Amino acid sequence: MDKTGWFVVTICAILLGINWYYSTPQPPDGSSPAAQQAIASGDSATPVTDVVTEEAAQETAPAPEASADSEAQTVATLISRNSKGREIAKFEFRNIGGSVSSVEMVGKAINSTKGDLQDPVKLNSQVQQGIGTLMFGLSADKAPVFDRTDYHVVPEETNEKQVTLEGRLNDLRIVKTYALVPLQAGEKTVEGNAYCLQLTVQIQNMGDKTRRAKNWGLYAGGAGPISPTEWSQFTYYIRNENKSFHKESTGSFRPWFGSAKERVVESGEDPIAWAGVMNQYYATLVQPGGGKGADSYYAAPLHNIILPGKERKVAEGVESAVGMPEFTLAAAAPGAAGGVQTLSYTIFAGPKLNLMLNEMIEEIPKIDHIMDYGIFHVISYPMNWLINVFYGWFGNWGWAIVAMTFVVRLLIWPLYRKSYTSMKSMSLLQPKVKEIREKYANDQQKASLEMMNLYREYGVSPLGGCLPMFLQIPIFFSFFYVLQTAAEFRGAPFIGWVHDLSQMDTVCILPILGYDLPINVLPVVMAVTMLLQMRMTPQVGGDPMQQRIMKLMPLFFFAFCYYYPSALALYWTTTNLISIIQTWIIRRLPQPELRKTSKQKGPRRKSLMERMIDAQKAAMAEQQTRQKRG
Repeated sequence: MDKTGWFVVTICAILLGINWYYSTPQPPDGSSPAAQQAIASGDSATPVTDVVTEEAAQETAPAPEASADSEAQTVATLISRNSKGREIAKFEFRNIGGSVSSVEMVGKAINSTKGDLQDPVKLNSQVQQGIGTLMFGLSADKAPVFDRTDYHVVPEETNEKQVTLEGRLNDLRIVKTYALVPLQAGEKTVEGNAYCLQLTVQIQNMGDKTRRAKNWGLYAGGAGPISPTEWSQFTYYIRNENKSFHKESTGSFRPWFGSAKERVVESGEDPIAWAGVMNQYYATLVQPGGGKGADSYYAAPLHNIILPGKERKVAEGVESAVGMPEFTLAAAAPGAAGGVQTLSYTIFAGPKLNLMLNEMIEEIPKIDHIMDYGIFHVISYPMNWLINVFYGWFGNWGWAIVAMTFVVRLLIWPLYRKSYTSMKSMSLLQPKVKEIREKYANDQQKASLEMMNLYREYGVSPLGGCLPMFLQIPIFFSFFYVLQTAAEFRGAPFIGWVHDLSQMDTVCILPILGYDLPINVLPVVMAVTMLLQMRMTPQVGGDPMQQRIMKLMPLFFFAFCYYYPSALALYWTTTNLISIIQTWIIRRLPQPELRKTSKQKGPRRKSLMERMIDAQKAAMAEQQTRQKRG
């Protein structure tokens, strides 16, 4: 086996080791069923409240317990509608913890139609805690205690727009009011507000001792993959810290070096504007009211989340919370209640729709960053906007992708034509290039210098044919980022066998050697069109290794796109088809002829080729000088 073969084997072994490490089940954390049972039975030593009175400085209140006959059940529901009156989200509330147990996404545009995916999508349904649950004893050293109080609905303060829940936690009376956020914000309609709740938490001391709340938190939800085909790498805990968006994956709890972390609790001078979790297409987050943000945030891994589908696969997820400010509640006087603390929060639980999130940045700063376009956001944002525009015209996301690709190819048409002309000129020069290589077969430096002189003499740039390819790479990855985070494509059909652009376009499954191989059509069409395009492109010769790499490009893109959503293969196939048409048109235009460039008189700025030649000459002169010096 040669060095290249050993290199490939080594890389594969490293990747297999990493995959094994990250797929190894980890011990359960504080959110596992076993830990929850311990919390419910009062085994946790974490204090719920600190007693401030001097005479009882060491006293701590016991952990909250759910009564033996209390079971988690749905006690209320709020249905949210968009500006057209259509239902789009359903918030379900449960008694234990007085929290949002799940948020159901209503509407075909953001739900899958395939049987192996969750339909309808229910955010936070894969975890045990509800959004808005109080947490006590936030610490990186031990698991927090979740509020297990049995809350009840307050009928006189509950209607179709809001739900009020009341519970008694030892000496504390807690009232939570969840209200739908109006879509109208001044003169502007903010459709994203339909996925928001305004939460008001009122805590009142009913006991005869002063109480201090310290290291409390508000649960922002948990998330994991919502389908067997969605990778855990798209699951993050997120936050807006010091006016910057931050995200961390499940892998951050198991770093390559050091021991695994059970949880993260961080605080500092930088305010936390909001914190939450997200997966590939959806997010939940909590934003403290008042504009001051939170002093800390909490995050922990969730293990063995059961994925939708018949096979009941498991994956890893994350959960998050925002820290609550410290406050003190005065003791209750005889015949009167004690101190009261009121806190407000905004809860968002909805899809990652780029245009919708851009309308919400005034209410929730930087919420548009959860689209997670990374360094390609400059291209990804307008690309997503353009796709939405075309969807408004055609009513089909597949044809919107085709139209967007056509516009992109139209914009780079001048560059593509110039590239083809340059490659054609390079192919015409190949006989002369071959002569130079044969003449200076034993002096590669001299051969390179003579070829550069030849290119300058005929005004040909060897880099001219690469420009469109270099330009297409960021465009390709920009669309890749749009695809992997845009909820618009989830459950969106195209034509015929393409039922969901966010999934593979599998037409059948072939059992081969115990492995079920999906037969996907679009990646095959993409590879064929790419081969056809390459055959129509002028051959410029060059290094044999380079030529082999170029021939392997269709295979590389085929392997890359085969197990990715069909929207990516549709985009690249459309790009190839348009390129073939453009090449066909160019070949019928007047072809370039080899002509020596005329020398210009007077001073002028040197071209890139001339600067490269000068650099090559300087390198050769330096080498000759060193040889003479021995």
